Amino acid sequence: MNSLEKSILSTLVYYDVLGCPLTNWEIFKYLNKLSEVTTIRSRTSIFSILSVLDNSSELAKFISKKNGIYFLKGRQKIIKQRIERQIISDKKWKKARRVIRFLQLIPYIRMVAVSGSLAMNNAKEESDIDLLIITKSDRIWTCRIFTTLFIHLIGQRRHSDLTKNRFCLNHYITDQSLSIPWKSLYNAQTYAHLVPVWQKRGMYKKFQKANSWINDYLFNYPIIEKGYLTTIKSVYFFGVIRRFRENFFNTWFGNVLEYFLRKIQERKIRKEPLTYKSGGRVIFNDKQLEFHPDSPENKILEKYNNKMKKLGFKELGMEKDSGLTI
Repeated sequence: MNSLEKSILSTLVYYDVLGCPLTNWEIFKYLNKLSEVTTIRSRTSIFSILSVLDNSSELAKFISKKNGIYFLKGRQKIIKQRIERQIISDKKWKKARRVIRFLQLIPYIRMVAVSGSLAMNNAKEESDIDLLIITKSDRIWTCRIFTTLFIHLIGQRRHSDLTKNRFCLNHYITDQSLSIPWKSLYNAQTYAHLVPVWQKRGMYKKFQKANSWINDYLFNYPIIEKGYLTTIKSVYFFGVIRRFRENFFNTWFGNVLEYFLRKIQERKIRKEPLTYKSGGRVIFNDKQLEFHPDSPENKILEKYNNKMKKLGFKELGMEKDSGLTI
């Protein structure tokens, strides 16, 4: 099996772990770049992938195709699962866009993106809605408290056992610290799927440039999109209100407020037992707030590695996590 065939198989194996078969375009867009594969040195065209998918006798030993969707042999049932999850995701998207539209009112917010299973259109019925939020630098704690209060007051914040269709505010970064330091195949695939639902002009492009390390894991990232069907246009009136609030807090009072909000939130985070749970990651500082105490990263990569080894590609089943709590 040649290098491109191995990359295609690797990509299908990874998404098989997620229960999500792929179209040929998706294989192209999220094609894994394997560290052991050195003969492919630049981006791979969609035509090369189509040729391999249609003509490779070696790849045909491991994958099947039905209705334009590719999957591992014996896994045809996940096609129906994909259709079901797409329908579920469509409903969640309607709610996500409706709520995120009003987050434009929050002071110091610069981008709101959907991540996780919904960004992949692979959400289950009980899934929540994961958000990555970019804030103005030096105001991350203020932005977080206002966002949390708003989502909580409208009864949409995930907490306790209330998860279905609730918003999980689990990741904040600032516009001056856009680079995600936690590198792995899992995070590369996750952030490649990120959907910027609302943003100040150019913010997502800055995020992509700051995270060019994703190219170390995926051949064809970034594909700079001119727009997204799910993108919400900025509402002028909301922007006026947001800027008015920011002007009010761009004073000594805002600096003091940021200081006290940081102290209060840090104290609460440190007292939370989940902060120190093994197998996850909780980061809290002035540049990044990440709350993934139950990260699925390790389990997904472990399943991926085991599948690659089972298929006879032990050398390709060596992916490591991005540095979770031991």
